[in-house]
Amino acid sequence: MTVFLRRLFALAVLVTLSAAPALSQEASGSGDAATTEVRQASDALIQVLNDPESRAALVEMLKKAGEEGQAPAEDGTTAEGETATADETPAGSSDKEGFVLRVGEYTRALADEFGAILDRMGHSLNGLWLVLSGEIPVKWDRAGDILLQVGVVLSAAYITYWAGQLVAYKIYPKMATRARYGGGLTRSFILLLTSVIDGLTVALGLGVGYMVALAAYGGVETGVTLQESLALNAFFITGMANVALRFVFAPRRPELRFLPFDDDGAVYWNARLSLFTYWINYGVLLAVPLANIAVSFVLGNALRFLVVLFGMLYLIVLVARNRVRVREGTKTYAKTMQSALAQRALSNLGSLWHLGAYGYIVAVFLVWVTRPFDATTIILRATGFSIVTIMGGMALSLIMTRAIKGGVRLPAELNQKLPALQHRLNAFVPRVLKLTRFVVFLGTILLLLDIWGVVETIKWFASDTGQGIVGNYGSAVLVLIAGFLIWLAVMSWVDLRLQSRVGYIVTARERTLFQLFRNAFTVVIVVMASLLALSEIGINIGPLIAGAGVVGLAISFGAQTLVKDIITGAFIQIENAINEGDVVTVAGVTGTVEGITVRSVRLRDLDGTTHIVPFSSVDMVSNFMRGHSFHVAVIGVAYDTDIAFAKEAMFEAYRRLQETDYKSKIYGDLEMHGVINFGASSIDIRARIKTTPGDQWSVGRAYNEFVKLVFDERDIEIPFPQVTYHSAVPPYVDNLKKSKQGSQSGPEPEVLADDAPPGED
Repeated sequence: MTVFLRRLFALAVLVTLSAAPALSQEASGSGDAATTEVRQASDALIQVLNDPESRAALVEMLKKAGEEGQAPAEDGTTAEGETATADETPAGSSDKEGFVLRVGEYTRALADEFGAILDRMGHSLNGLWLVLSGEIPVKWDRAGDILLQVGVVLSAAYITYWAGQLVAYKIYPKMATRARYGGGLTRSFILLLTSVIDGLTVALGLGVGYMVALAAYGGVETGVTLQESLALNAFFITGMANVALRFVFAPRRPELRFLPFDDDGAVYWNARLSLFTYWINYGVLLAVPLANIAVSFVLGNALRFLVVLFGMLYLIVLVARNRVRVREGTKTYAKTMQSALAQRALSNLGSLWHLGAYGYIVAVFLVWVTRPFDATTIILRATGFSIVTIMGGMALSLIMTRAIKGGVRLPAELNQKLPALQHRLNAFVPRVLKLTRFVVFLGTILLLLDIWGVVETIKWFASDTGQGIVGNYGSAVLVLIAGFLIWLAVMSWVDLRLQSRVGYIVTARERTLFQLFRNAFTVVIVVMASLLALSEIGINIGPLIAGAGVVGLAISFGAQTLVKDIITGAFIQIENAINEGDVVTVAGVTGTVEGITVRSVRLRDLDGTTHIVPFSSVDMVSNFMRGHSFHVAVIGVAYDTDIAFAKEAMFEAYRRLQETDYKSKIYGDLEMHGVINFGASSIDIRARIKTTPGDQWSVGRAYNEFVKLVFDERDIEIPFPQVTYHSAVPPYVDNLKKSKQGSQSGPEPEVLADDAPPGED
């Protein structure tokens, strides 16, 4: 029964609303009785709509009637007799078809809404045409009385307000002087105090206007009339709006201005926005209700539409004319800021501010067109929530941008223990913050659309579908974060194990095995976290795992060399044949091991060339870094050298070597092997020095220097390949030389025939 009464009341209201223009059109031919009835119904409806409580009760009753009219009954039918279904998608249709149908339904709904808005706009303008054409009569005597009452009340209010402002402007210069030489706190206090004084002048004007209304047109018992109350409300709201504008821009009071406006800009924006507040407030709060009372509701509806339309066009033109001016001013002010992040954010805001302004103006206009009776409440509420949402989103974005730019900074002590931890965090956290910043931006846009009624974001998130999607993707994100934290913890543990400390020295084998473990664990954690995340968002990972097995089997058959590399490398590591940092010879290449993977070893030779050697090509490993090493010294001396003397010189060189820093790298005494070879030009003496692994080359070079030094001191010749030529002199030539020398002191000796060369007498 209650539902029926509510529907009946709603139907009566709708019939009254729709029939009022038609009945007004027929008033000239239907007689005074019909006109009187229509006028009474219209006046009653106007009284209901102008009273906030009655209007709210009517709206709530209509909403409940609509909801109950669509609620399904126990037998599965709605109140209209239609069968209620859980899903409008036909049985057997695919998810794709259902999605297409939902998109089409949403598009159709948007088109219907747009058509309804255009129809409402046309209906509003049609009411103005009815009044101008004379089909709806205007009672000029009643309108004149109303305008006279409103004019008297507003005149009294504004005369009092202006008088109060003249008094206030006499004390403002002294307050501005104190603000100029005072600090920030004094400046803020004086700005607040001037705003309070401005508000008091508005309140004083409101009080005087109310008293004039009581004295001239009302009484203590009856109070002020509806039109006088509307005029005073419009005066007070407009006055307080102008107080707020003066608080923000502080025109002609630069000492109190916090925003970066110059004097001309502050006066310009205060005047333009003040004009807009006068137009909107007096148009919607006063002119429209007076038109409803004096003429007809259709005239008030048309007047409301025109006031809002021209007000929005005025704002659009204002934004378009000052778009470049505001952008350049914002960029100029951004250059004065010290933070580069703040400069970039403010510059971007200056470049995009007009888009947000256009969107806000259009949204306000649509609210005024679609919800004219409670538009003020909706706009104030939506504007407040929008400001809070934008400020929150900007604050979060700035915090994350600062963290992205600055990176993660760990304490010095922790950074010393785990030097790679900060690098790993900075490789992951900034990317996550960038994604989060995008999510915050998208969430801010969706919340703004929900606030203005474009998209029901909160309602969708509260639905089962929204909660399911958010829960699934949230779980996937948590899985990825948990996987990263586990990987980070394991990598930090590996770093700790690879650090040498008192009483613990990291061996090359441990370093190599932990490096392989690190690579293998990274692959495992990435694969497992990815599969679990895909599973959380609803993707069946069974086919992925099966496909990976098939692909792995195909690879194992098709890439036998790769399998051989891995297996050979595994056995090499089990036998501890190669470790990172060792000097080895593999596949004919000698160099230092820089890295080992599951299938290859990376060497760098003496020339600095890097060699990647796959384990499948390794048939023998020569490691120079196992246990201990030897420097084998083979010293060559001349054949006429005393061997014992040369050995003693080699021992002396060894004793000098032990007096240097190389003593800690040498095990035991010099092993003298003695003469090992008779060469073409030298006798080779061999000795051997036992050293720590990998130090045989440096120790050998130092020992050779001392050998050269000692040999030079003791005149021991170190031969080098050379050839000695000997010429044979005939005996008769030698006798001739002797005879020439003897002829100077005595007779020349006889030359014997036997001494003559062959063939001479």
